[in-house]
Amino acid sequence: MSTAAADRRPRRERRNKGKRWVGWLIAAVLLIAVAAIAWAGVRGILAANELRRALPVANTIQTDIMNGDAAAATSAASGLRQRADKAHALTSDPVYRVVEKTPWLGPNLRALSGLSASAASVTGNGLDPLTRLAGELNADSFKPQNGALNVAPLATAAPTLAKADTAVQAGARAAHAVSTKGVVAPLATAVDQYTTKIDQVAAFTGAASRAATLLPGMLGQDSPRTYLLLVLNNAELRASGGIPGSVIHVTADHGSISFDSQYSGSSFGPYDQPIAPLAAPTNELFTQITGEYMQDVTLTPHFDQSAKLAMAMWQQRFGQSVDGVVSLDPVALKYILQATGPVTVAAGTPQQTELTSQNVVKALLSDVYARFSDPNAQDAFFDVASGAIFSKLTAGQFEPAAMLTAFAHIGDERRMRVWSAKPEEEKQLVQTTLAGGPPKSAAGEQRFGVYLADGTGSKMDYYLHTSVTTGQLTCSNVGPLYVVEITLKNGVAPDQVASLPEYVSGGGSFGVPVGTMRTQVTVYGSPDVEFGNAFDGKGGAEPVKFVKDGDRSVAQYVVDVKAGESSTVRLVYNPKKGKTGKPAVDVTPQINPVSVSRGKFECGTVLK
Repeated sequence: MSTAAADRRPRRERRNKGKRWVGWLIAAVLLIAVAAIAWAGVRGILAANELRRALPVANTIQTDIMNGDAAAATSAASGLRQRADKAHALTSDPVYRVVEKTPWLGPNLRALSGLSASAASVTGNGLDPLTRLAGELNADSFKPQNGALNVAPLATAAPTLAKADTAVQAGARAAHAVSTKGVVAPLATAVDQYTTKIDQVAAFTGAASRAATLLPGMLGQDSPRTYLLLVLNNAELRASGGIPGSVIHVTADHGSISFDSQYSGSSFGPYDQPIAPLAAPTNELFTQITGEYMQDVTLTPHFDQSAKLAMAMWQQRFGQSVDGVVSLDPVALKYILQATGPVTVAAGTPQQTELTSQNVVKALLSDVYARFSDPNAQDAFFDVASGAIFSKLTAGQFEPAAMLTAFAHIGDERRMRVWSAKPEEEKQLVQTTLAGGPPKSAAGEQRFGVYLADGTGSKMDYYLHTSVTTGQLTCSNVGPLYVVEITLKNGVAPDQVASLPEYVSGGGSFGVPVGTMRTQVTVYGSPDVEFGNAFDGKGGAEPVKFVKDGDRSVAQYVVDVKAGESSTVRLVYNPKKGKTGKPAVDVTPQINPVSVSRGKFECGTVLK
């Protein structure tokens, strides 16, 4: 072997040895990476399992708190906190955080860590304060004693409830910030389920906190308060639910509520001009009658405007100002009767009527028109019936847990509105559904408002059946688009028309044939969309009018629907740049349940 060949061999061996070290290093790095991914994956699976097992526990805590079962609530909250803390710990170590940045596994791990952090924060800072209150503040706390509600416990609980609500709201925002882009379907579903649940908890804590802050003062803890209570009649629809059929003056003093006087809504107006200046969009959409008749103040979905108009009418007639305005409808009275039990009413005839949760809506919104031909007698029966129900309520003759459930239904269905003349209270109320007004979109949604008003001049809306279908789609070179499809059905059979009382059918007034239902439909878009076009899918609608109300696109049309028939109108909206979200909708509360659903729409029909 030559000297040159001998010199080359060690160099080759050194190069080969160097290559082997590089290979081993790469293998080691890959092994560490695989181990890290496996480590993070296993921890992610364990965390997901903890969160999955925590959800059923979460479902029981609210019930335990409302029932005042402090022991059960504390035990459930402790178990929930342990699972949430464990999930958070599993998704917080340095290795897990590094693997979160990987392309495929990363989005799934980030979603899990986001949910875990939200759950740990909510259970530690939100539920613990609530469970401590469970034994002190429960359903029985809301039952009047000797005609008065003891508001002191609410005032005492307010700071604790506010602290809990702050934590839960922060957790809800964190949940909505979790991205499901690139996340496997089962985990994406879990994110949606968690977000839905945390939103429910946030609604509960928000309502509880605001109630504890507002109710003591609004119920006259420091000084007497006066209110107008508008009892709405859904048989003649307005945006907020119906015409004010009855107006009741109420005084609240240290938790004691008294009904001072009661008048028919029809006894206020007409005035020669609006009782107070109308906002320009209100005047354009609903005309000056909104401020000229008490029965028309609820034409606008802006309940603060409705309340100020009602207050001005009361003040002009009696020289009295009030501290706020509240509205309820007969379906809300049905829920209240579920807690109070029946009431007996005698008005206008020797025959007494027992009103129950099963018959009160029919009795007040249908039977009364067959029983009394005189509108004054109809109004008197409506007034006496509503007064009897509220008297039983304020006397504390009800089951507290059942009453809280009743008001939960009333709130969920938006059958109650509250406006306060005190700016600091109204600032709190506008954060709730009690305030009324055009719809507020939650995170990740675009919410529309569909508001209906009777144009027949009658009580035909007792037979109205409404369905609203929303959708979202993207078409070639156009999109995304939002669709709101509204179907109104006249539930009166053609052979039933002749038997309708004239007060119900309208008797042909306002140019509407007997048996036909005329409805004004007003649709408010969210601030993030612009009105695109409308398509009359099934006869009867007038051309759509377009109005701007602040930063909202408003579409309005009038439709006539004959007995036994229906009408469908489809509205299309374009989102502003970068503004997306799932479509959602609020609809005027009605007598018959409103069907709200998501649908699939074809570009060919939406764009025509």
